Amino acid sequence: MAEVTYYWTARNMDWDTHPEYMVDGILANYTSTSSDGDIERITTNTCLGTDLGTISKVEIRCYGYGDGDDRIDIKPIFGGTSPGDSHQTTPASSPGWGTYVDITNDNNAPSPWTWSDVQALYAYITKENVSKGNIMYCAKVEIRVTYEPTAGWTNIAKVNAVGQADIAKVSGVAVADIAKISGVAV
Repeated sequence: MAEVTYYWTARNMDWDTHPEYMVDGILANYTSTSSDGDIERITTNTCLGTDLGTISKVEIRCYGYGDGDDRIDIKPIFGGTSPGDSHQTTPASSPGWGTYVDITNDNNAPSPWTWSDVQALYAYITKENVSKGNIMYCAKVEIRVTYEPTAGWTNIAKVNAVGQADIAKVSGVAVADIAKISGVAV
């Protein structure tokens, strides 16, 4: 099994302060909110939809922090329109990654998952007051996909640092194509 991670890069509903920071990919930049029920809808992620193999698990997590009591609820939106289950997470009181929540078999989740489904995945990131109701901070939201690689992808991933013998293992690659790959002598 292999894993790959992606993160969101666009949104269209916002938390109170610097909502663009949740989707800029920089862990030092935080969006924040103190409003109970505040939602940031994240809409575009870095998955290109390339078929890397058979998907067995899809998970989401947030990088952020709060007061150690209030929650960030993660709700996947499949295909941008079909809501999944709400997953409750409680960020620590210092910056860090939260635990992954498994959305593979959520209500309305695709079955089987395709790479286009991962590419089309939206999410609601909601701040929920529990008792203290302080400010919540979030810098990034990440998707982790576990999959069984399709034959050939293992070798293609090594193209930048391989010799001709490894490239020849990839079916359908002609000698003329090998010469076009940067850094590989023929």
